[in-house]
Amino acid sequence: MVLNRTVVIIAKEYVLPSGKRLDLLAVDKSGNLVVIELKRDDSGEDTEWQAIKYTSYISGFSTEEIFGVYAEYLGTNDDDAHDRIESFIDEDLDTLNKNQRIILVSKEYNPEVLSAVLWLRDYEIDISCIRLTPFIDEHKYLFIKPEILIPLPEAKDYIKKKELRQREQQRHSKRGISFERGSLCDEELKQKLLETLERPSDLTPRLIEFIKILLSEDKIFQRDEIKTLLFERNIGDSPSQAGRYLSNISQYLTNPKNPHLRQVIEFPKGSFAGEKKENYRIHSEYRELLRNLLINKK
Repeated sequence: MVLNRTVVIIAKEYVLPSGKRLDLLAVDKSGNLVVIELKRDDSGEDTEWQAIKYTSYISGFSTEEIFGVYAEYLGTNDDDAHDRIESFIDEDLDTLNKNQRIILVSKEYNPEVLSAVLWLRDYEIDISCIRLTPFIDEHKYLFIKPEILIPLPEAKDYIKKKELRQREQQRHSKRGISFERGSLCDEELKQKLLETLERPSDLTPRLIEFIKILLSEDKIFQRDEIKTLLFERNIGDSPSQAGRYLSNISQYLTNPKNPHLRQVIEFPKGSFAGEKKENYRIHSEYRELLRNLLINKK
């Protein structure tokens, strides 16, 4: 059964080990498992929590278990279920059930449920609400009008971008991270760099060796390469310890107080705060300035 061409139903009233029944289980085009909870009249007060428990359970399904569940629903064999899912999803089968979604469907929604759903979305839970409104036309035919409440279709892209931006800002603020690059003139930049290179701290000599490595060649240095070179320069008792020191340097580079370092040292921003930076290089225009500062420090 295909629902709206966006998901295919693979189980109906699936019985969990607790004895409770999951209304509908589906797979979407991206290979996500989708828990669909249906309420006839009102969503009640704990619908979202019920769906979360169900989703937690099915998140552990292997691909073989998914094929088995679908085969039982179809009354066929696992190979047939495998072929149907493979032909339906737009991704490779190895992405099957890497992520999960929740869809709540009801005639009316308790305000507490809507509030909880909005809060859950702030924490990257892919959960949405659909309202079904029944009506009878002049010929006494029953129709059901579906309406997406969360997220609103006309604002879906905007909401997703806003949610991503808010989460990224929250992570950055919690960890005190900034990727803003400085724009100091040469004299101001020279003074700020000198203050950093003379700062009394255990990190300073490690930072200096890190900069020397980046100055040794005008190229992009990979993280593992820098770890090895730091260890060869007696930074750390082992390559793994040198890697930890490199992580400390990396955190120092993204400290909001150090835009001058980000002005001279280039590294990938990453898709999320705290992600390991895999490569570094010194901007060509500042190589001579840094080299002179290090020479004058000797």
